[in-house]
Amino acid sequence: MPLWEGEDLALHTSLLEALDAAKIPYFNKPLSIYPGVRRADPFPVQPLTQFGYKVAVLESDLPAARQILETLQSEESTDLELEEAPESPAVRAPTRPSSNEEPTTEIWRGEDESFARFLQDALRENDIATRAEAAPNQTVVLVRPSDSPRAKEITRELTDASPPL
Repeated sequence: MPLWEGEDLALHTSLLEALDAAKIPYFNKPLSIYPGVRRADPFPVQPLTQFGYKVAVLESDLPAARQILETLQSEESTDLELEEAPESPAVRAPTRPSSNEEPTTEIWRGEDESFARFLQDALRENDIATRAEAAPNQTVVLVRPSDSPRAKEITRELTDASPPL
């Protein structure tokens, strides 16, 4: 019998742990991922897969499982409220470099023109002014000196394909 269906991963995990602890067997399946499902429309408005889970239990265990679910749902709703924290006067908005500062610091040099364009787009998304110069068989990407530390970190993340330090 269906017990619960939804996208709340925390509730889903808590429910499965509570059912295990109560030794109630259950059936757990991701939503909309069923073998052999096909759509007649090759370009559907709604995607076939959606995030979420469906949990079902035996009919004989349904009353006990519903009690567990109701308890978890009442606990989850109390945990959602956050305490109001006082604003810290020490937090300031980052200072913007002067608008007359020119991109003169080199942060990347290479032969891959498409990566140079991608890097410039990524830097602009982070409000970092860039300029590219053509060198013999290479492209050089320049930024403002005040943006250099952030720009170098973004460049490192992209070239190493690694998260921020």
